[in-house]
Amino acid sequence: MKMDDKTYALRRKVINVIYELKNHVQLPRIEVRIVENGDENICGYAYLGANIVHINKKYCNLKKDELFHLIAHEVVHAVTGFRHDNDCYLMHPHIKYKPNKDKSLEAFKKYF
Repeated sequence: MKMDDKTYALRRKVINVIYELKNHVQLPRIEVRIVENGDENICGYAYLGANIVHINKKYCNLKKDELFHLIAHEVVHAVTGFRHDNDCYLMHPHIKYKPNKDKSLEAFKKYF
């Protein structure tokens, strides 16, 4: 998306969550883009192991715990290259449960 004040504000929300994650584990610099994706079911995606995260504009205004869960999930993909795991609270391909920030963070730390 074209960078303007609205896009920057959405991007800042994502970056703030990444900084919060950095308080718990050491992370590299992660490139963040806000995108408009034609598939409304895709909340975000990452380039595996490439430190790049794209978050769908539509999902940037999720509730705090949901946004944290989404971004933590994509950061695991982007930094570790780890793929989806149907048995993992955080890395399940769908937000299957009502996300809880503490549970998401606990699962996130296990990857680092």
